[in-house]
Amino acid sequence: MKINSRGDDDSVYRLLALLQNKLPYPVKDLKRIRKQVYLVVTDYAWLILKEFPSYKKLKIQEAFTNSLHYEGFHATYRFFSFEQDPIIIDNRIYGCIEYIPGSLKPFSYMDKDSRNEALSLMGHYYNCTERLVDTYRYILPDFDIFEKWSERGNQFKLNLPVAAQFLKGDILQELNGWIDWSLYHLERERDNIKNQKKVILHGDVAHHNFHRGLNGELYLIDFDLISIGPKSMDYLQYANRILPLIGWSHHQLQKISLLQPFLNERSFLIGLAFPTDVLREWNRIIRQNKLHNELARNHVVELTEQQFSKRRKFVQKMMKLADRFQ
Repeated sequence: MKINSRGDDDSVYRLLALLQNKLPYPVKDLKRIRKQVYLVVTDYAWLILKEFPSYKKLKIQEAFTNSLHYEGFHATYRFFSFEQDPIIIDNRIYGCIEYIPGSLKPFSYMDKDSRNEALSLMGHYYNCTERLVDTYRYILPDFDIFEKWSERGNQFKLNLPVAAQFLKGDILQELNGWIDWSLYHLERERDNIKNQKKVILHGDVAHHNFHRGLNGELYLIDFDLISIGPKSMDYLQYANRILPLIGWSHHQLQKISLLQPFLNERSFLIGLAFPTDVLREWNRIIRQNKLHNELARNHVVELTEQQFSKRRKFVQKMMKLADRFQ
């Protein structure tokens, strides 16, 4: 029996002891992958052991992934369910997830074909989750992009004195202008967004939540942020993730067939102008008190300044296009 861990070995050993009692087969190896996520190796199967914020959220994700498979979406994992009490160590609740062997070449948004493959998988996911909205209507929260981005924008404004130590004043001024313009117009689109057809949103379509399996298939993982809302909200996040990779080119964005219908929606154009990625990273690094870390600080400064002139032209174009719908 091997244990590969970092940090609190005592909690790992207690976790192992509990696993030995819970699982119907002996544990051969327990390896910490990242904070509160472990790889569990047995003769029968490999599992991922992951911490969840509450028992309720664990059970929701167990039920939801089962529902996905039932509806025909098999490009994700299942949970290993325990008949008795869940795994709880130090008031932390863990769930056991099916391990999907990964490819030697991880998924990346850098590759155009991979970006298109991710979009296709998202489309299949929404086709299935559209049928699940009524089932989860009173279980999952409704997604409100205006509320989320207002909070993010307000927090960034509170952090301005700190960010001003590392960014030029004209950049901060433009960011502030984009925040105010986007939120002002997005608030007026709330009813239109609310009336769009609903699906169960994934909520975090970052590249690390697409998993390339050893079999070459693409999987969608990590449903921590699922909510109910129009699929345009996930596609908006997807667009924001890939725009730096296509040089903030509206023309390149228009070439993506699955995004074309949304590029004719005013709310989508407004959302594209909001600097959500920059605000997210500045708020995070300041909240985690990591500005003293040169590598982390350089990353967020580079994210903000790199391609800023291209981003400015893109945002100005989104503003003009959105104004045409008024």
